[in-house]
Amino acid sequence: MPRPPTGMIETHPWNDGKTVTYRARVRAYGRQWRVHFGTNHQGWNEDRAQVEIDTILDKVRRGTWEPPARRREERDELDPRETLRVTAYRWWQRRKTELADNTRLDYQWRLDHLVRHLGDEETAAIDARRVDNARQKLVGNGLSARSVNMVLDLLAQILDDAVEYKLVDANVARGKRRRMRVGRSRRSFLEPDMVVDLLDIAGEWESSVPAHQRYGRRALLATLCIAGPRISELTGARRSRLDVHGGRLRVGEAKTEAGLRDLELTAFLLDELRAHLAAVPNKLRDAHGAKLPIFPTRTGGTLNASNLRNRLLREAVKRVNGRREKEGRMLLPEKVTPHTLRRTFASLALAAGRDPRWVMGELGHTDARLTLNVYAQVMQRHRVDEALIWRLMRFPDEPEERHPGAANETKNETTGRPEATSPRRRAAPLKRENPA
Repeated sequence: MPRPPTGMIETHPWNDGKTVTYRARVRAYGRQWRVHFGTNHQGWNEDRAQVEIDTILDKVRRGTWEPPARRREERDELDPRETLRVTAYRWWQRRKTELADNTRLDYQWRLDHLVRHLGDEETAAIDARRVDNARQKLVGNGLSARSVNMVLDLLAQILDDAVEYKLVDANVARGKRRRMRVGRSRRSFLEPDMVVDLLDIAGEWESSVPAHQRYGRRALLATLCIAGPRISELTGARRSRLDVHGGRLRVGEAKTEAGLRDLELTAFLLDELRAHLAAVPNKLRDAHGAKLPIFPTRTGGTLNASNLRNRLLREAVKRVNGRREKEGRMLLPEKVTPHTLRRTFASLALAAGRDPRWVMGELGHTDARLTLNVYAQVMQRHRVDEALIWRLMRFPDEPEERHPGAANETKNETTGRPEATSPRRRAAPLKRENPA
């Protein structure tokens, strides 16, 4: 004798704390079926769900009930009236594990603004007008045009998921019409003589402060300008990751997309780092060993990247410009950031004849746009101090004076045949137009 049909109510509370999904587990025809009803926002509650179950069981007894198709059972059950808060939360749970720490913080900042203004809107009801209204609210909160566009870019990523899940037919956050007009900022980098002045000023500043306030200002800025790491990578780098004899510095995190990478250090930079390491107090080395940061605080801790960005760089640039103004020379850009110094590294490396692919690898980039943009600017320069560039960017295995064609190839002294060139060298030297 077959078992009689049974049914029970199942509830599923959502993470927003406001939504509850009602469904039923029905045993009929020798197996169990799950039937999706809807959410409390659609008018469902336990009483209504029980009435629906009773109706289903009556149909089962009469043999007229048709169970839901298997494909509907197995797919994710999405509420067509879910709010953007829920859609964004689902997207964030899938995406956040793929992001680096700093990127995750940036996305959380955008997500907070987005949920504040659109979180209670039904995802399926978001149209171009609602996106434009949210954009104006963001402007009213004091966000710049660039920041507003960053929030809208995140909304577009979330709605891409909504399109794939059939919650909406089209992504209304895509397209230039939804974005604010942003003036193109001039991407600057420092000239070689500016780099030298910046390091000299930093060295003088370092020697003028008490011993407990010294953390290697000159060597730190030299590393940012001549090796190109991110400031967070440099402040987090431990002594164990620096190989002075091999001329390499390992930076990055294995969990990021770029992962760990080795920076090749020039002879000039290695001299700066040797002098800095020799000045680190012995008590810090003895207390922390290989875990000591390359640029430690007086207690052996990690320097604050924000302080370096907002205090060290600003004050150093201010002092350099004061000196250069008295000497009647071009001033450094008013806003010099750690990213400016990364672009400075790229410009120096390219001017020294390095392969753009090698420069990309040193920067930890998979997108060639920054490197090619800097390369285009470097190629437009007609007058550069090549001797100074070579002094800054020469590696220990290269001659102290640059010879014509050195960027092309090196020949074996015995056979006279070309040897394999280093990946840092270009296939051909940079060509410049005659300024005349």
